[in-house]
Amino acid sequence: TIRQLLTHTGGTGDIFGPKFDKRRLSLKTHDDYVRLYGERGPEHPPGKEQRYSNYGFLLLGAIIERVSGQTYYDYVDAHVFAPAGMRDSGSLPEDVAVPNRAVAYRRRDGAWADAADTLPYRGTAAGGGYSTAGDLLKFARALQSGRLLSPTLLAEATRAQTPWYGYGFNVRDEKGAPSFGHGGGAPGMNGDLRIYPAQGIVVVALANVDPPAASRLVDYYLLRMPLP
Repeated sequence: TIRQLLTHTGGTGDIFGPKFDKRRLSLKTHDDYVRLYGERGPEHPPGKEQRYSNYGFLLLGAIIERVSGQTYYDYVDAHVFAPAGMRDSGSLPEDVAVPNRAVAYRRRDGAWADAADTLPYRGTAAGGGYSTAGDLLKFARALQSGRLLSPTLLAEATRAQTPWYGYGFNVRDEKGAPSFGHGGGAPGMNGDLRIYPAQGIVVVALANVDPPAASRLVDYYLLRMPLP
């Protein structure tokens, strides 16, 4: 179900591995991924376990396209980036020149090297887009102000549907301070967004090097953040 995809309980599995490595530059649309991975069976019966599934979020992107009649990218531009005022975020292909887009560097043989040969053709609903700290702050403020989701729907999305996850958000409670957000990383990139609604605090970190460069900074701050 859509709820199972949103909570990583659908058993839909991962996209990375030999198949992706062989086809990464030819996987240009969500349908391309569905054609490549769509015939495999689930890793576990849907709803019986929770395993992080980036393919599940690719399927959610494909569902958005079917329901809206738009590409995933046009839908997000119109319904997330525009109302939030996020002008420096997107998922344009790697061969399109994007002003100020950071270069990803990974650690290889003891030295920093360009990570371009690990990147997908473009970002998808499963991740891989680009943004700025300022735009992610705008995203957090737009969520909390009701511009992107109704307060009722946001409360449901940020409530623990599983021990550690809501609908598309990590949720946690640290010493009585509820928070929600998400982090992620891949070779040459790492980001973390955490929102503390009761304190009015938004923590954002981005890095163009291997994890946990950004999330380590967030953890360092949160250990020292004033809590109730």
